[in-house]
Amino acid sequence: MCELHLHRCPTCGARWVSRKKLASCESSDPTSRCPESLCMYVGNPKRPGRCECGACTRVREALEAFDDDAYSCSGYGALPGDYSTCSSDK
Repeated sequence: MCELHLHRCPTCGARWVSRKKLASCESSDPTSRCPESLCMYVGNPKRPGRCECGACTRVREALEAFDDDAYSCSGYGALPGDYSTCSSDK
């Protein structure tokens, strides 16, 4: 038997279903899927759980990495004109 969890991304509004195998599942293979008759939905379908989708996670992490790189290369915390800690050519 598998649990079906409904999720919604708060950033883009995408909706998806994730599966969780229970210990009572007949197959021990994590990639196999139970038939629909042996699956049960968890939670209220009108109020899915809030979880960031993969695409929004990748965009957020890329922006955070870009922001960290910009901060470290801008010379903040160093003497004026000292870009020795910056990896770019200035």
